[in-house]
Amino acid sequence: MWCRGFALAALLLSPAVARAEGPRVQALFQGDIDARLHSAERVEGEDGFAVARLRLGARADFTPWFHAFAQAEWAQEKPALLDAYVSVRPSSSWELSLGARKTPLFSSARDEPVWMLPVPERAMIVRALWPGRDVGFEVHRLPTPRLPLEAWLRVGNGSGSVLGNDNSDFAVDARLDVALGRADPRAKGAPPLGLRVGAGFHAESAEDRLGVRGTTADGFIFYRSATVYGPRYVAEAHTAAYLGPVRILGEIGFAKESRAKDTDGNPKTPRVPQDAVRSLGGFVEVAWMLSGQRRAPGIWPTERPGRKWGIGALELAGRFERLSLGEGARDVEPGGATSASAAIRWWATRFCAVSAAGYFTAYDTAPIEEPGTTQSWLGLLRATFHVPVEKLAR
Repeated sequence: MWCRGFALAALLLSPAVARAEGPRVQALFQGDIDARLHSAERVEGEDGFAVARLRLGARADFTPWFHAFAQAEWAQEKPALLDAYVSVRPSSSWELSLGARKTPLFSSARDEPVWMLPVPERAMIVRALWPGRDVGFEVHRLPTPRLPLEAWLRVGNGSGSVLGNDNSDFAVDARLDVALGRADPRAKGAPPLGLRVGAGFHAESAEDRLGVRGTTADGFIFYRSATVYGPRYVAEAHTAAYLGPVRILGEIGFAKESRAKDTDGNPKTPRVPQDAVRSLGGFVEVAWMLSGQRRAPGIWPTERPGRKWGIGALELAGRFERLSLGEGARDVEPGGATSASAAIRWWATRFCAVSAAGYFTAYDTAPIEEPGTTQSWLGLLRATFHVPVEKLAR
């Protein structure tokens, strides 16, 4: 039923009927191979080499206005589907999509591939609060020269599982941005300046599950929240300024998660309400392109056009972040962390990059696995490879 309605909408809204020709298919491959060094080996992670990311997929352009995208992650205990959706462009400024894909909150999560960030891996607040991916229907309005507003409205299953079996109700995501100059992904030429300012909101009703948790860049869980149940809200705001070779990005986020206790084991009787838990934080990141093409949204940095030496692009970046967790509940011990990180990334070719990064994290309370320890550090060397495909339309 959904598929038929979606196809009918595509035909009715499309500015032209597709030509009788086969789809253009592009293979997708992306991998991150690390050498890691931890302050607490075997507790916060294993020292040595590891495959952080291995993604395989494909993009099919059936017509100029109908596309399909799918990719899976293979660098986990078992393969996991990340994206599987179809999208329709009824006009140059509107996109409709159906399937599993990224939810729109947080510019650094939705607008930038995680393997192309100036500092490898997302910030703590994004890892903690971003709703991630779910299966749903999304309406996306792209910015235009006359009206530089970009907006998303998404109704999904609010679940990290594409099967949608760990949430009982729908989730709603909404985001509104102003995108000017180089911050507009479809800006013509290479504007020297750009600005993106926006905010997003997420609402859902969660079944029994752990609330917001804190993790390091390597995935070590340093704070485990209480079990949450009921209404759950996430709000975020972000600003990205492009100033010549420098990009400054700031994001803040807030989450409120309800709690209720089942005291008699009978699902038909009301639960006993408990104090809600709140989480909040933010980060500021500065990235400076020392050489090469200036950074633009969602584009792999390369050498400046016209250069003949083939040295690629060199980028220096730093990030400061703060995250507070488990606030506002009398029976929950709060936690959190403050972190600083720096990285240098050499975007050597159109398909290969190498980077070195260092992370320092100070914990508010010692993790369960490390009693008495309130700080840690991580050293990371990374080689990144990807199939050089053209920039995906947003």
